[in-house]
Amino acid sequence: MTVTNPRLLFLHGFLQNAKVFSEKSSGIRKLLKKSNVECDYIDGPVELEREDLPFELDDEKWQACLDTQVNKAWFYHSDVSSELNLDAAIKYVADYIKDNGPYDGIVGFSQGAAVAAIVTNRIRELVPKHPDFKLSLLIASYSFTEPDPAHEGLLRIAEKFQNDFKPRSHSRTRMLFIYGSADQAVPATRAQYLANLYKKALGPEQVKEFEHQGGHMVPNKKDIIRPVVDEINEALAA
Repeated sequence: MTVTNPRLLFLHGFLQNAKVFSEKSSGIRKLLKKSNVECDYIDGPVELEREDLPFELDDEKWQACLDTQVNKAWFYHSDVSSELNLDAAIKYVADYIKDNGPYDGIVGFSQGAAVAAIVTNRIRELVPKHPDFKLSLLIASYSFTEPDPAHEGLLRIAEKFQNDFKPRSHSRTRMLFIYGSADQAVPATRAQYLANLYKKALGPEQVKEFEHQGGHMVPNKKDIIRPVVDEINEALAA
């Protein structure tokens, strides 16, 4: 009987690519390597043009993005959740898993974390022969929210994405969340909102949160990431 190493699929953030995400998450990746966990980093399917950015970049910085090929994304940005379209991104990841899986878990950062959450919830539907992930690690994650018409001042998942972000109540996937208290791109409250959806559906023992003092980043300090990697190894061994 052949025993294969555990495998995790990594999805980078907006204006990033697989190579950069591998470098940014090197602390986690190196600790996982000691446990013989294979990390598979893939590029998003969207190639961004300058006008696709939600902020201004000068000529030199944009050229640097092109030179390093970080003009990648999973979907085009919009501040209005109902305008987002993730169909191509979800199909891309599902097809990749069909061709290269199975995977024991999935890891996403920012935009990639939003995609990873949806793929986690829908993996049985997207890839029918694929088992549930043992774990899903969402870093600087968020969901697609809009004002809740029934509760003034509160948010809800945008109507078109409510099924995507609905955790399956019988899922055994361990959900891990990392977020920064000083994150201005994706405030910690957005990651906490998503984490709470899973806590309500799966119970707090299956959902773990790890907060760090930094911003929009993948932490690499061992005191932060070692407990995360311990959780990953425990989930993979189950």
